[in-house]
Amino acid sequence: MRAFRAMAGAVLTAAVVLVATAAPAAAHDDLISSTPTSGQQLETAPADVQLTFSADVLTIGAAVIVVDASEQDWVDGAPQIQGGLVTAPLRTGMPAGGYEIRWRVVSSDGHPISGVVPFTVATGVPVTEPSPTGQTTTDQPTSSPAPSGQSTSAAAGTDTAADAAGSDDGSGGALRVLLVGLAGAAIAVAVYLVVRARRGRTGSSGDPRS
Repeated sequence: MRAFRAMAGAVLTAAVVLVATAAPAAAHDDLISSTPTSGQQLETAPADVQLTFSADVLTIGAAVIVVDASEQDWVDGAPQIQGGLVTAPLRTGMPAGGYEIRWRVVSSDGHPISGVVPFTVATGVPVTEPSPTGQTTTDQPTSSPAPSGQSTSAAAGTDTAADAAGSDDGSGGALRVLLVGLAGAAIAVAVYLVVRARRGRTGSSGDPRS
């Protein structure tokens, strides 16, 4: 009977651990800093923009564009990803004005996240006002419009991110369902073992040799 109790306790402990760890595993990554920062006014145009995330992002599906008020993209090449750091080089000759870094990456949990970081060069007027955190992050972000005359590679990259990550009913949702199912099964086994132990104890109590 002691063995049954010990096994039931172990199963219940495993169930609690599974439920407790399911929510943190599904958390999305966040943009924790950027260069330029949100709303920053630069004296001269930067050579690149950098985005730093709270965890490593996936190398597939990243898209970064830097547009001015006329929606012209100034990014020169594909973004470079090193762990949680995403760097996008910029073309030279950026004039004074307002700009937006429009980014979209695939979080380490497989979900796409996106945001906008506005900044200005010289005496330029901001395209948009910076948000309190300098970003807007969502699970189902809207795609940034491709600027006039721009290659559609950035837009295609965002579509690739969505395809690779899937919806909330994809891999992340399947993992949560699996964990909850395992926890439920573990609890059911624990209840069965406890009931069985009680029945065994009740049956043995009537034995005069006990």
